[in-house]
Amino acid sequence: MCFICKDYKHTKHKHALLDQEAEKIRNKFSLMLQHIKRIAQDITKTAHKLEATNGTDNVGGTAEEAKSKVRTYFNQLREALQEQENVALRVLDTHIRERICSIRQHQEDIASLLSQMVSVVVDGERVIQLDDGRLILASQDLASRLAYVTSQEQQLAQFMTLSPDPAIPITFTKDNRIHIGTRIEMRVVTLGLDGAGKTSILFKLKNDEFVSTIPTIGFNVETIEYKNFKFTVWDVGGQPKLRPLWRHYYFNTQAVIFVIDATNVDRLLEAQSELNKLMTEKELKDASLLIFANKSGDPNALATSTLTETLGLQKLCLGRSWHLHPCDAQSGLGLQQGLDWLARQLVPTEVLNSQD
Repeated sequence: MCFICKDYKHTKHKHALLDQEAEKIRNKFSLMLQHIKRIAQDITKTAHKLEATNGTDNVGGTAEEAKSKVRTYFNQLREALQEQENVALRVLDTHIRERICSIRQHQEDIASLLSQMVSVVVDGERVIQLDDGRLILASQDLASRLAYVTSQEQQLAQFMTLSPDPAIPITFTKDNRIHIGTRIEMRVVTLGLDGAGKTSILFKLKNDEFVSTIPTIGFNVETIEYKNFKFTVWDVGGQPKLRPLWRHYYFNTQAVIFVIDATNVDRLLEAQSELNKLMTEKELKDASLLIFANKSGDPNALATSTLTETLGLQKLCLGRSWHLHPCDAQSGLGLQQGLDWLARQLVPTEVLNSQD
């Protein structure tokens, strides 16, 4: 209390401290009430929106629209799957026709050889029964025919080793392509900046030897057989003037191998720019991406985590099957593991396990 209130009882004195405390309470409650009013207004607006949305026409309309989107999506999947089935059946029909033609051709060749042999044997037995003069006259023709038939022994030996299996080995890839035969084929295009080591990697995989190459003018194409896979690899030159030509190699490509030099920090942004262009190509939208960080065995090479961050791969390759793998074209470090990763992208895991 104040000094006056301490000694006297009165009713007219205005207590300054009490007045200030009351004013604070009033202000506090006023602010709280205003806040509650705003919340109530917001709740009222939300209630009106819910009431408007809860109308039968509105809910039914938006629900049907959502259902329509679902139906459209799965209809597109069914149409795409039907087209993939039609393509697979056409491939299978072509294989069957070619196989039947091949078998028939073998049958005709075998029948022809047998006919020639029987004819030579019959004529030969007849000739050797002739008198000396006639035998000498007929010997030259018979010797010629015998030599021809003998020369066909190698071809006949090939026919005798044939043991045709009526079964048709079929494998389906993750993109629903059909592969017929014991080896699964895969088309791969190898890209990257000039000097990154693309061609050296290709020859190391092909011949298991390191080749110090010159800049590729145009392209190299090699077939690499690895386990149950047959990779057809197109190695395209990476010089700036050749990069616009890369797009001519994208058709029907199932995987892209992009090679970077893990020791050349100065060109990482250039590599990122080219990789970014590749990610926008429609023909490569379903292609798996294997990034080989070449020269990773060098002490000055950047770590894969650093390369991933520097190149922005998490964002750049979003929604795509991709993998950054360290390798070295000279020693062969990491190359086979990279092919293993490609194989897993091409064929379902259960198929790979059954092949192993």
